[in-house]
Amino acid sequence: MAPKKTNPKKEIFLTSLPQQDFVSEISDVKGKLSFSFKYFDGSQEAGQDFKDWNDKQKQELLEKLRDYSRESKQYWLNQRVGGGGLKVLEIYGRFPTNSDFEYPRHVPDGVKWSRFRMESSMRLVGFFVDEDSAKEYELSTDVFYIVFLDKNHRFYKTEKK
Repeated sequence: MAPKKTNPKKEIFLTSLPQQDFVSEISDVKGKLSFSFKYFDGSQEAGQDFKDWNDKQKQELLEKLRDYSRESKQYWLNQRVGGGGLKVLEIYGRFPTNSDFEYPRHVPDGVKWSRFRMESSMRLVGFFVDEDSAKEYELSTDVFYIVFLDKNHRFYKTEKK
């Protein structure tokens, strides 16, 4: 029997393919955060649109989204930052009464308003779908719907001490 011919291009191509199969790789995503800009509102005076952020701020945003999506919502609810031990992720529930923002008309009622703490006073504001609505409409509770970019901490204002 004659020896098999080898095809170097074929061998190089085959070794360049990913070694993980889809099922084992995608199972790592379950329970991790995802982000949606479906309800994004860059029109309010208190907030910003992407064009209002400089390149460094946009880069920090993308890096934070990458980092946040590597863990679960519960993980970020338990993570603390700063000297006062403030949470990275805070779920407020209702839209705050002491805010420079207005409730956008295109955002459904009954969502869980929340924010991610970013660099210094920068915040990423949005909401999660509550457990009951998620079950009823077969939605994920692990999607954070980004509504506002808040680089000046004007969504949930706290009094200066």
